[in-house]
This record gives sequence, C-alpha cells and structure tokens, in this order.
Amino acid sequence: MTFYGCAVLRQFEMMSTYVLNDSVAITRSRDKLRSLQLLSRKGLGLPVTGFAHSPDDIPDLITMVKGAPLVIKLLEGTQGIGVVLAETNQAAESVIQAFMGMKANIMVQEYIKEAKGADIRCFVIGDKVVAAMKRQAAEGEFRSNLHRGGTASVIRITPRSAPPRSARPRRWACGWRGSTCCAPTMDR
Repeated sequence: MTFYGCAVLRQFEMMSTYVLNDSVAITRSRDKLRSLQLLSRKGLGLPVTGFAHSPDDIPDLITMVKGAPLVIKLLEGTQGIGVVLAETNQAAESVIQAFMGMKANIMVQEYIKEAKGADIRCFVIGDKVVAAMKRQAAEGEFRSNLHRGGTASVIRITPRSAPPRSARPRRWACGWRGSTCCAPTMDR
C-alpha cells in the first residue's frame, strides 16, 4: 500500500469505519527496516542487516554484512523493485553511493546463497498460518518475486518451518499478514 493509500485508510479509521489491518500495522510492514527490527527483537534468525546514512560508513556497512555478494534494498518497495545483488565489494560501494546520492533510504543484507533464489511466504490470520507457498526465482535471477518472473507453488507448512508466534500478525497489530518467513534451506 502506498503513502496515499495509508492516508485514505487513516481517514476511514477517523470515521470509525472497520478496517482489517490498521494504518499503523500497514506502515510497519511496508518499512523493511522496521519490520526486521520488530522481528529481530523476538530473536528470530534473520540475515545480517546493516543501515547507515553517511557515505563515510559504507566500508563498515559492507564489512558488517560479511562483504560481497550482498543485497541492497530500498527501505520501501514492493515486487523486487529497488533490490540489487552486488557481487563485488566495489559494485556494492558504487550502488550504495548512488542510492545515498539520491537521498534514498536503504539497508544492506548478507546474501543467503544457500536459498538458491527461493523463499517461503506464509499467510497468517490471527496467530494461525492458513496457507503457504514456496517462491522460486527465475533462472539467472536472485529475487523470487512473481513480478520478476519467479514462480510459486503451494506447500504444506510444518511447525518447524512456520513463522514463530512472535512474528505473527497480532504482534504487529494486524489481523492478517503475508510473511516471507524463511529461505527453504536456511536454518538460523
């Protein structure tokens, strides 16, 4: 949902109209860094993630996430837009400088090679996982987004692979949520 969409939703809230997920919950979920902060507070295994504002911090940022290859993401974005795989430290530095030069807010994450371009997306209502799918990136692509040519297949989620209760919607103040909870081969 866009900034405009959240503004419209806030207006409905002001009019005491029932909304499934309130504007605060949606705003939290749209900010990738905030989402990771909320999840990491619960001790979930997440990719090493760094965030910096100053170009002077770029070398430390790259080192923090174990160097290239690494993933650079715009903090707000959907469908894989603004997500870049930097395969060398020099490429990472160049992309980060470009984003910072545009005053874009970004985060940098370690690249989980073992995932092989796949992740598991769970759909949760309340505290219950009601459906799940495995998303697989297209050949030669690292992003598993369907809009980037990825494919999806329904999977049966096990208690071991389901997102823990602390990552489920009630903790986010929303009624339902789509959550990319894990890479299929990543056990952190």
